[in-house]
Amino acid sequence: MSFQIPLLSDGTLTLRPHRASDIGPVYSRSTDPLTRQWTTIPLEYTESMAAEYVAAIARDQEDAISWALEADGAYAGSLDLRFQGANSGNLGFVTAPEHRGRGLMSRAVALAVAHAFDDLGWDVVTWTANAGNTGSYKTVWRNGFPPPIAIPHFLPHRGKMVEGWISSLTAQDPRKPAEPWAEWADVAGRLPRVSPVRQPSE
Repeated sequence: MSFQIPLLSDGTLTLRPHRASDIGPVYSRSTDPLTRQWTTIPLEYTESMAAEYVAAIARDQEDAISWALEADGAYAGSLDLRFQGANSGNLGFVTAPEHRGRGLMSRAVALAVAHAFDDLGWDVVTWTANAGNTGSYKTVWRNGFPPPIAIPHFLPHRGKMVEGWISSLTAQDPRKPAEPWAEWADVAGRLPRVSPVRQPSE
């Protein structure tokens, strides 16, 4: 089945389908150094690649919903809600550099999670990120995601499998932080870890 792209809003932030006018801003945020550090967007990203990307995600997809964030009449980022089977999905998002630090993506995640649970009837939404990406975790922390688990060799990144963080929220969980952010400000150093499985001969 195809997932439609609903228009969602909390009053001043809107999640909408991508459109042609987003191509330039998508290209700009995709070539931003911080975006390159934490995502797998190709390093040789071009504006024509941005145009192809926008065209592909601006329509209904079989396994995902892709929204553009709009704030103050401008493109502010992209958010994906990806279906992964078993009545669950995962989040992916990138904030445009000029809109970072405003809490917009946390609000967008709130809208997307509410749609997943309240409209689509999903049971679980999962978030993953490369280990050390505390900014990304803070985005989902504001929506109730518990402290993540660190898993070695978990996520592909530029030809390597790197340590990743994972956290999940269920439909029954509160959608607000369980602890003040100060409790998790040193999250990277206090994460529970999953040790690599060793073979008997090791």
